[in-house]
Amino acid sequence: DAHQGARPLPAFSHKRELRLSEFTDDAGHIAESGVDALVTFVRECQEIADDQGVEELLPFATSAIREAANGEYVIEQVRTRSGLDIQVLPGEDEARLTFLAVRRWFGWSAGRLLVVDIGGGSLELVTGTDEEPDVAMSLLLGAGRLTRTLHGDPPPSADLKALRKQIRSDIARELLHVGRDEALPQPLRHRQHHPRKDIGQRPAQRHGRWRGRCGRRRCLGVGRAHFWFIRAALSASCFSAPG
Repeated sequence: DAHQGARPLPAFSHKRELRLSEFTDDAGHIAESGVDALVTFVRECQEIADDQGVEELLPFATSAIREAANGEYVIEQVRTRSGLDIQVLPGEDEARLTFLAVRRWFGWSAGRLLVVDIGGGSLELVTGTDEEPDVAMSLLLGAGRLTRTLHGDPPPSADLKALRKQIRSDIARELLHVGRDEALPQPLRHRQHHPRKDIGQRPAQRHGRWRGRCGRRRCLGVGRAHFWFIRAALSASCFSAPG
């Protein structure tokens, strides 16, 4: 069993690609079909948890439900139809837990880390030298959310250029509120975004984990840059998180 300070040893894993963002309309509401798909998946997980002898469930929701205009309704539907009370994880807490998972994985010898967690609905930017990050922020710049703003395959180059400009502007605007410039690595101070040429492409399915190291680490101003495309790191880190 998991206990304080223990390393997480996953005994079983069950995943399904729901893509709730694809059920979201322009007004930010998750359609009933999306709610039905979520409830079906939750019930499925409950059955599997029972079969595996799980004694306690810790369900949490991230950006797709957190930012949905009818997020409270969606959570209420899940509670009513499955009996499971889903907690909404705030964006900053999501970023901090992701950082904790990365720090526990690589240890303190890795030095300062810059963690970039690109999800479907949000982008988390976190940096620090300790177990707790110096800076943790969550932005509405997820791959799925941004892709929905583009039209055409491939989208017009002018639209891509405008989107890159928006991303740089949004990140720069958030950095103005950090208030501790000395805590930021050089790329976040001087060059807020390195635009991806493939940002208009459909995001690949992201089961599992991918860790990458920048080929030019000096451009990041940190020892390593790690890109995590998972939520499993959050649940794994919860077992050893204080409290």
